[in-house]
Amino acid sequence: MKLNKIIIKNFRSYYGENCFELSDGLTLVIGDNGDGKTTFFEALEWLFDTSKDNKSESNISEMRKAEIGLGDCDEVSVTMTFEHGGEKEICKKFIFEKTSDNLLKTRDFSFVGYEIVGSERHNRDGKILLESCFDTVIRRYCLFKGERELNVFDNNTALKTLVDTFSGIKQFDNLVEMTSYFEQQSDNLVTKELRKDKKQEAIIKQLEFDLGKVQSEISDVRHDISTKEKAVSDYETRLKILEENQDACENLQDINARIEQKKNEQRRLLGYINLDYNAMLLDDMWILRAYPSVLSEYQKKVSALSREKRKLQKAEDERIAIEKGKLEAIKEIQKLANNATPLPWNLPDKETMQEMIDDEICKVCGRSAEKGSEAYNFMVNKLNEYLEHIRKESKSAQQQEAPIKPLFENTYINELHTRSIQLSGDTEQELSKLATVIADRLSFVQTRKQDLEKVNKDLTEAEDSKMQLLIQTPDLTEEMLIKNFKDFKGLSDSSKRASLDLQDLKRRLEELEMQKQELKDKQNQIVPSNGIVRVYQKVHITLERIMKAFEAAKDRNVEEFIRTLEEQANIYLKKLNADDFRGVIKIKRTADGSAKINLYSSNDTIIANPGGAQKTTMYMSVLFAISNITTLKRDEDYPLIFDAPTSSFGDFKEDIFYNIIDNIDKQCIIFTKDLLKFDRETQTRKLDFDKINQLSCSVYRIQKASGYDEEDLSTIQTLTEKIK
Repeated sequence: MKLNKIIIKNFRSYYGENCFELSDGLTLVIGDNGDGKTTFFEALEWLFDTSKDNKSESNISEMRKAEIGLGDCDEVSVTMTFEHGGEKEICKKFIFEKTSDNLLKTRDFSFVGYEIVGSERHNRDGKILLESCFDTVIRRYCLFKGERELNVFDNNTALKTLVDTFSGIKQFDNLVEMTSYFEQQSDNLVTKELRKDKKQEAIIKQLEFDLGKVQSEISDVRHDISTKEKAVSDYETRLKILEENQDACENLQDINARIEQKKNEQRRLLGYINLDYNAMLLDDMWILRAYPSVLSEYQKKVSALSREKRKLQKAEDERIAIEKGKLEAIKEIQKLANNATPLPWNLPDKETMQEMIDDEICKVCGRSAEKGSEAYNFMVNKLNEYLEHIRKESKSAQQQEAPIKPLFENTYINELHTRSIQLSGDTEQELSKLATVIADRLSFVQTRKQDLEKVNKDLTEAEDSKMQLLIQTPDLTEEMLIKNFKDFKGLSDSSKRASLDLQDLKRRLEELEMQKQELKDKQNQIVPSNGIVRVYQKVHITLERIMKAFEAAKDRNVEEFIRTLEEQANIYLKKLNADDFRGVIKIKRTADGSAKINLYSSNDTIIANPGGAQKTTMYMSVLFAISNITTLKRDEDYPLIFDAPTSSFGDFKEDIFYNIIDNIDKQCIIFTKDLLKFDRETQTRKLDFDKINQLSCSVYRIQKASGYDEEDLSTIQTLTEKIK
């Protein structure tokens, strides 16, 4: 089967008629997000859906709806022309019109087919023609929407469906069922007849008893196997779900660990940066950082004040000493000859002296003392000395009552001098280093701020990565992903234990089947007395052998199909991963009768978590292999249609992938946003012709028509352009 042309008319964003002519090999339909790639794919799905007559209004172009007038009508249609034993065409369509009450009405749904012979077109039922040329089973292995749908073994019936479709195993199912029935009937007949043989009665009864016992145990073991297979299947299903998100689980663990690390770094750096500068100004004397000259001037002034204080204090001490010296000198002068004791200073007293002066006579010795005489002057001087002594004594008494006031009442200068001493020496050296210390500390803080900016940026990027990861797994919350990560190991261990138990049960079943066969052989070796029974016995043995042969052939058929699929898949894997690590594809049957695709290293070690691109190429290799087997078994090739299968690829991988697909002899239609590059001038994404020109395939560009209203769906139109 080869697709020639697809025409989409008024289907959602495809306004009017849009024609795509497809090449024999690769056809690329390139469009950015929202340009209509998925809509194209969904138009094909609508065409291939034979389950119901779908004429939903939601499939009508909003732009066409908006412009259609009252009473006017148009159609939504998807048409595909193809070759399959001749040229054929299928077309699904319905009419829509705007009624007089301004409502939209759909009608006249049809699904028609045509066989084109020469210039004549012969009508056929569309559903029947589609199923006869491109049946539902085949379509299951031809259309894939996104990377998540590429695994064809995503359900328990997948392997059986594949084997039934592409091998002759169905005939073995019927033959095994038929021969099993005949074998059982003949066995019952032989046993019944042998019981009638009196010579063999005891042996027969013992064999029947032993067979019954073994058969009962076989039944129990088979029941246990069935239960254990279900458990293994359940584990595998749950593990499969977890494995599908295991990358996300592990990435989330890594991201969360990175976020926690960055937060710890953030807290540590904030501890360095958040300094109390006010406290440092005083406690660490940072306030003196700019004042080394002030400190020197301060020390000079304090030294000068101290020196001046000492000078003044010395002068004061000298004055006091002089005063004291004078008094001592006077006392020394007043000493009498022979160190005789002088009379008291108050004898004669003031009144007596004044009386003798007034009377001009010395009343001590009786001599006259005329005014102006030496004796008179002596008495006057004596009176004056008396009065001066009284004055001095009075002054001395006052001084003794009030202590001498010191020259410097406070200790301010001493305190200033002490502070000057404290600020000198080691402290002075520390203060001189403050400028360097502060500069180093501020430089350190600035460096930590730069580190913090980087940490904040890394933290933001990590949180953005986490958000992007959670967006990519919309069905799973962060808590579920964390739980899945923890559950995976436990489930994996439980699954391994269940698998080992299942192997033990199967070995036990084999042993019991061997015992049963030995008992059967003994039964078959009994020579009955009746000739007719011997004939029954030979017929039973023959039917038993035929049944076992058919069972073995059925199982061998499945294994051969899987091995063929593996071989073909690895051929394509090698092509799709040229010059890159690829591993080896192995397809293994699971306990529930389905199969599982895995990548293995050549040393037979499973690659537990292959990258997104590795997974995609692995699944696509299997799809190409299935397509090859389809061609071999049905003598007919079928196209492969992919919507965005390379979203996990890097640029380099994309280039290789498209070049390889371009050279594979297989019709492929791929809808992609790859091969677009950002144009800085126009701020838009344009086709990368350097890469496109390296391909020989057909290329279509689809994109939204410019000038659309971002809030009005009726302004959206997908434009199509054939590039090559």
